[in-house]
Amino acid sequence: MAHHPDMHNMQNRINHIQSRYREWCALLPELEADLARWQQAAELINELDGFYTGGEYLALHEALENGASLDLTTPGEHSIMSQDALWTAYTDFQRIAWQRLRLATEALDPQTD
Repeated sequence: MAHHPDMHNMQNRINHIQSRYREWCALLPELEADLARWQQAAELINELDGFYTGGEYLALHEALENGASLDLTTPGEHSIMSQDALWTAYTDFQRIAWQRLRLATEALDPQTD
Protein backbone atom coordinates (compact mmCIF):
# COMPACT_ATOMS: atom_id res chain seq x y z
CA MET A 1 0.00 0.00 0.00
CA ALA A 2 1.39 3.35 -1.05
CA HIS A 3 1.80 5.89 1.69
CA HIS A 4 0.04 9.10 0.79
CA PRO A 5 1.81 12.12 2.31
CA ASP A 6 -1.42 13.42 3.80
CA MET A 7 -2.67 10.03 5.03
CA HIS A 8 -2.55 11.03 8.70
CA ASN A 9 -4.78 14.06 8.07
CA MET A 10 -7.17 11.99 5.96
CA GLN A 11 -7.45 9.36 8.69
CA ASN A 12 -8.03 12.01 11.33
CA ARG A 13 -10.77 13.53 9.21
CA ILE A 14 -12.46 10.16 8.66
CA ASN A 15 -12.26 9.41 12.38
CA HIS A 16 -13.73 12.79 13.25
CA ILE A 17 -16.63 12.53 10.81
CA GLN A 18 -17.28 8.92 11.86
CA SER A 19 -17.50 10.13 15.46
CA ARG A 20 -19.95 12.87 14.46
CA TYR A 21 -22.07 10.32 12.58
CA ARG A 22 -22.07 8.11 15.67
CA GLU A 23 -23.35 11.10 17.69
CA TRP A 24 -26.08 11.63 15.08
CA CYS A 25 -27.13 7.98 15.30
CA ALA A 26 -27.41 8.27 19.08
CA LEU A 27 -29.33 11.56 18.85
CA LEU A 28 -31.86 10.48 16.22
CA PRO A 29 -34.17 8.49 18.56
CA GLU A 30 -34.21 11.44 20.96
CA LEU A 31 -35.15 13.82 18.14
CA GLU A 32 -37.96 11.52 17.11
CA ALA A 33 -39.17 11.36 20.72
CA ASP A 34 -39.01 15.16 20.83
CA LEU A 35 -41.47 15.27 17.92
CA ALA A 36 -43.94 13.21 19.93
CA ARG A 37 -43.44 15.43 23.00
CA TRP A 38 -43.88 18.53 20.83
CA GLN A 39 -47.16 17.16 19.47
CA GLN A 40 -48.32 16.47 23.02
CA ALA A 41 -47.40 20.03 24.03
CA ALA A 42 -49.34 21.44 21.07
CA GLU A 43 -52.41 19.40 22.02
CA LEU A 44 -52.18 20.58 25.64
CA ILE A 45 -51.86 24.24 24.62
CA ASN A 46 -54.75 23.93 22.18
CA GLU A 47 -56.96 22.56 24.96
CA LEU A 48 -55.86 25.29 27.40
CA ASP A 49 -56.42 27.96 24.75
CA GLY A 50 -59.85 26.54 23.92
CA PHE A 51 -60.78 26.60 27.60
CA TYR A 52 -59.79 30.27 27.83
CA THR A 53 -61.00 31.62 24.49
CA GLY A 54 -64.11 29.45 24.19
CA GLY A 55 -65.90 31.12 27.07
CA GLU A 56 -65.52 28.34 29.63
CA TYR A 57 -62.91 30.26 31.63
CA LEU A 58 -65.09 33.36 31.74
CA ALA A 59 -68.16 31.41 32.88
CA LEU A 60 -66.20 29.75 35.69
CA HIS A 61 -64.56 33.05 36.65
CA GLU A 62 -67.97 34.70 36.92
CA ALA A 63 -69.28 31.78 38.97
CA LEU A 64 -66.37 32.19 41.38
CA GLU A 65 -67.02 35.92 41.64
CA ASN A 66 -70.66 35.16 42.40
CA GLY A 67 -69.71 32.91 45.31
CA ALA A 68 -69.33 29.45 43.77
CA SER A 69 -67.31 27.31 46.15
CA LEU A 70 -64.75 25.65 43.88
CA ASP A 71 -61.48 24.16 45.08
CA LEU A 72 -58.58 25.85 43.27
CA THR A 73 -55.76 24.24 45.24
CA THR A 74 -53.05 22.60 43.16
CA PRO A 75 -50.05 20.40 43.95
CA GLY A 76 -47.75 23.35 43.24
CA GLU A 77 -48.45 24.94 39.88
CA HIS A 78 -50.54 28.09 39.48
CA SER A 79 -54.31 27.69 39.28
CA ILE A 80 -55.71 27.72 35.75
CA MET A 81 -58.22 30.25 37.02
CA SER A 82 -55.36 32.73 37.10
CA GLN A 83 -55.31 34.44 33.71
CA ASP A 84 -51.56 34.81 34.07
CA ALA A 85 -51.04 31.04 34.27
CA LEU A 86 -52.84 30.38 30.99
CA TRP A 87 -51.35 33.43 29.28
CA THR A 88 -47.82 32.48 30.35
CA ALA A 89 -48.30 28.90 29.13
CA TYR A 90 -49.55 30.16 25.76
CA THR A 91 -46.76 32.72 25.30
CA ASP A 92 -44.12 30.19 26.40
CA PHE A 93 -45.44 27.78 23.77
CA GLN A 94 -45.39 30.49 21.09
CA ARG A 95 -41.84 31.53 22.01
CA ILE A 96 -40.61 27.93 21.78
CA ALA A 97 -42.56 27.33 18.55
CA TRP A 98 -40.91 30.35 16.93
CA GLN A 99 -37.47 29.22 18.12
CA ARG A 100 -38.07 25.75 16.66
CA LEU A 101 -39.30 27.23 13.39
CA ARG A 102 -36.27 29.50 13.09
CA LEU A 103 -33.88 26.63 13.84
CA ALA A 104 -35.62 24.37 11.33
CA THR A 105 -35.52 27.08 8.66
CA GLU A 106 -31.82 27.71 9.27
CA ALA A 107 -31.07 23.98 9.13
CA LEU A 108 -32.92 23.56 5.82
CA ASP A 109 -31.92 26.81 4.10
CA PRO A 110 -28.98 26.15 1.75
CA GLN A 111 -28.07 29.85 1.86
CA THR A 112 -27.14 29.90 5.54
CA ASP A 113 -24.02 28.58 7.18
